[in-house]
Amino acid sequence: MQYRTSFALSLAGNFAFTALDCATIVILFGNISRLGGWTAPEVLLLYAVSSLSYALCDLALGSLDRLPVMVRDGSFDTLIIRPGPTFVHLLTSDFLLRRAGRLLQAALVLVVVMTRFPGSLWTAERLVVLVSAVICGAVIMGALWTAAASASFWVTGADDLLGVFTAGASFLIQYPLDIYAAWLRSFVLFVVPIGFVSYLPVGWVLGKPEAAGLPVAVRLASPVVALLAAGAAAAVWRMSVRRYRSTGG
Repeated sequence: MQYRTSFALSLAGNFAFTALDCATIVILFGNISRLGGWTAPEVLLLYAVSSLSYALCDLALGSLDRLPVMVRDGSFDTLIIRPGPTFVHLLTSDFLLRRAGRLLQAALVLVVVMTRFPGSLWTAERLVVLVSAVICGAVIMGALWTAAASASFWVTGADDLLGVFTAGASFLIQYPLDIYAAWLRSFVLFVVPIGFVSYLPVGWVLGKPEAAGLPVAVRLASPVVALLAAGAAAAVWRMSVRRYRSTGG
């Protein structure tokens, strides 16, 4: 807030840049009527939920981007010697509020696209599933981000790996998994469970055919997957931090 104009421009730039993904979907449906059996409003709803989840994760865990550099130059030492959880110190070391532009853009798309469906669709049950999908999706994305960032303690140059599990994963789930090969669908559902971020819960809300013949209980299992992913990520983080050795500089 010391530089209000700079902050406003950064916020607007972040908003506009992330809107390009939405514009791509709109342009795509200017030439086709369906994509993998999904209409334009349905894909935009999928985009909005996945983008909102990623935006929440990005706002909270954005400082993880700095971890590979901190491990290489030894500045991670300054976090270890402080009292309290090292993970919390890392997250609060560089909180970038301008990233809220992505959050605002995704929320706007979600509100607008919901008006494109009949009002009768939005029952209390479906709204609860939609809200749960956003929150649980953010947790799942955050768990993957944390696990990927932990690779910085094991290998050098983990920056690219972070990009794959953050922006790359977010881009992949903006579209229905039906358009991907069977092996990739299985991978993002049962190995790296980003399919539970938006595809499965949104598909249930819209009454889409069950993915890979999965029962309803699995399609609504995002909260369970989020808890398991968070627990696994926490274990990977603790194990990786114990392996850390200072540069000695």
